[in-house]
Amino acid sequence: MKITDVEITELEKKDVFTFRPLRLEDADTLYAWMHQKHIAPFWQLDLPMEPFKEWVESSITAEHKDCYLVDWNGEPAGYLIAYRAADDPVHHYYDHREGDLGMHVLVGPEKYLNKQAGRQLLQSMIQFLFFTYETERIIGEPDIRNRIILPIMKGLGGEVLHRVHLPHKRAALIAGEKQTVEQVRNKRGIHVSFQTKEGKEALHGKNG
Repeated sequence: MKITDVEITELEKKDVFTFRPLRLEDADTLYAWMHQKHIAPFWQLDLPMEPFKEWVESSITAEHKDCYLVDWNGEPAGYLIAYRAADDPVHHYYDHREGDLGMHVLVGPEKYLNKQAGRQLLQSMIQFLFFTYETERIIGEPDIRNRIILPIMKGLGGEVLHRVHLPHKRAALIAGEKQTVEQVRNKRGIHVSFQTKEGKEALHGKNG
């Protein structure tokens, strides 16, 4: 199992964000998050534990997406899904380019639901995706009711293409060009470094 540390230094403050593939043992953490009031309306996964574990297991073994748990300085902080936009219905809703990478994000602990902490967490996720995947553009589709994620993504260099009516929500389709995101990061004087290592535990499925 590959684990990636994303070290972000801003204003001489250093934070380490650790990304590792989702495991079945993470079900308890995700279960608690999915039942929080700031998450349940958007993800609609506030299920009983047994069907929720089945959802976690299916996510781990899915071929069309990669799922990660994110730790912030050693504490669980978020959940990230990466998927090929070409393999998802979302590509029908915009001028799709070959290689576009889609992302879904979840900010776990409620204490991170503020502009500063949310920006740091999403910054780490976006940097991780550009480092890990061969893509020049990341696509997001946050619910238009989400008043936290959307402004943060725009502040990190994302551009709202338009609003769309997806089968399960009304969303703002937003695109982050790698070059633009890097320009915004450099303008803020933010330094990013990466370290990839092998974890001790083996995973079943494509992330192993």
